[in-house]
Amino acid sequence: MTQALIGSLSMDLDNKWAYLRAAGREDWESTSSYLPMATQRVVEMLGELNLPLTVFLVGRDLNVDSDVQAIQTFDQLSSWEAANHSLNHLPWMHTMSEPEIESEVMTTHDRIISTIGTRPVGFRGPGFSCPKEVLRVLIRNQYTYDASIFPTSVAPIARAVFLARTNLKGEQREKAKKLYGGFDSMRNPNRPFVRQEEVDGVVRPLQEIPVTTLPFLRAPIHFSYVTFLASFSVMAAKMYFTSSLRLCRLTGTSPSLLLHPPDFLGCEDDSDMAYFPGMKMKREKKLSFMRWALNKFARDFDVRTMLEQTQTLATTHAPVPQPATT
Repeated sequence: MTQALIGSLSMDLDNKWAYLRAAGREDWESTSSYLPMATQRVVEMLGELNLPLTVFLVGRDLNVDSDVQAIQTFDQLSSWEAANHSLNHLPWMHTMSEPEIESEVMTTHDRIISTIGTRPVGFRGPGFSCPKEVLRVLIRNQYTYDASIFPTSVAPIARAVFLARTNLKGEQREKAKKLYGGFDSMRNPNRPFVRQEEVDGVVRPLQEIPVTTLPFLRAPIHFSYVTFLASFSVMAAKMYFTSSLRLCRLTGTSPSLLLHPPDFLGCEDDSDMAYFPGMKMKREKKLSFMRWALNKFARDFDVRTMLEQTQTLATTHAPVPQPATT
């Protein structure tokens, strides 16, 4: 029997305030949290399927007791890993100074240790932003991996759709014009590799786990994109997802698939999130599709946390040239 290819499953635990701020809503700071509802649904479904999860946490939410309690429900899973998703979820870290980046990363780092009780060793930049300054901070603080590369061919299209659906103005809109990168993003590797950066005069390595895209075509295959397809046709979305996983197996691509909390919310759960992909689906229909897709992933691959994925692949991937940057 052929051994299953290793994959990983992660979630960017972006709270409602982060999405509303990104959409240009002025009342984003006073909005309610959907983490208690979303995390409970995630835990129930992943627990049912016995799937592990890496959760990228935003430090701002770790200052709110009710959100911390919601995050701690992940302890009910058989295996989960707490990782770092910055302090304020600003998706333009490429515009920040290194001291600002240090604060964004290390404040959240310390809060994860104090509230969750584990030391994070993985990081993903909001908006998939990870300039060299971020790498230096991660390496200096002994992180094992970064997960900010999104090697997609549709980055400019995704950015244009995002800008069209939001009310960002002025400086924030200018910063958002670099979100997701350009067409050269697809030149980045689509499988785990090693990045290198000079820190304190020494070149040091850091493993990179990209958000996997469709091999060759580099179209997105993360769950928010697939549920968006399912909102038009569940059959077409299932065919696309099945074909994507098959192509990953055929090409030996170890998939790292990404979840977001709205993937577990229906249109009746939160009308403020209507602009987000897939949020026009009814709750029951979306959860049924997500259960099918996650079960399919669990059957086709040996799903691990991202840290476990890096440990398994550490001896099988030699360093490669630096990826394309924007």
